[in-house]
Amino acid sequence: MGRIYIVSGFYGSGKTEFCVNLAMKLAQTYSQPVTIADLDVINPYFRSREKEAQLAAYGIRIMGNALNNNTGQDLPAVSYAFTSNIVRGENVILDLAGGEAGIKLLAYCYNAIAASPAPIEFLCVVNAFRPETSTAGKMAGFVNQINAMSKLTVTGLVNNGHMLHDTTAKHILASQQAAQQAADMLGAIPLRYTMLRRDIYEDIADEIVSDEALVFDKLAMREDWQ
Repeated sequence: MGRIYIVSGFYGSGKTEFCVNLAMKLAQTYSQPVTIADLDVINPYFRSREKEAQLAAYGIRIMGNALNNNTGQDLPAVSYAFTSNIVRGENVILDLAGGEAGIKLLAYCYNAIAASPAPIEFLCVVNAFRPETSTAGKMAGFVNQINAMSKLTVTGLVNNGHMLHDTTAKHILASQQAAQQAADMLGAIPLRYTMLRRDIYEDIADEIVSDEALVFDKLAMREDWQ
């Protein structure tokens, strides 16, 4: 049995980076199909569909674009063919558009989610180095906005406190502290994941308090020069 991962977050939080790395971890850990539903029709940059060829090597399928994932045609055209994967109980990651806008497209998935035997994780990616989620109060406020707009409730936070290639252990731990405080404000929902580069993880592994660490060697959605 797979799992449905619904992933929200503000623009620039690293939401898509998290989705891609989560998909690769699932594909490497379980012998089950993994699908990323690319539902970001707002931001024309850094979308999971751009990495379709690389992810195919892991057995990961990108769905959601009604134009056959054509990145040269930037139209808000979404195909919901992936909902059949949800109903079958496969591993499906819904990469929503940033902010509140992403919740609107989620509405079209409710019936499939309700019919699926798979458990649901509704995750909110937070980064203390983005102005919209720079404090625990702002993080908690954003989650409350998502809960108010959605028929579903956020079940966990993802700490992705990053400054792109300049990220240090201090960034990860400072964002973790804010995320923990936000989780407490929200009624002690869990801090489910921390996303961090391998060299940083090796230095502070014993200080990571999330349920899981999602460790990567290099950013999937950005080139070294970006």
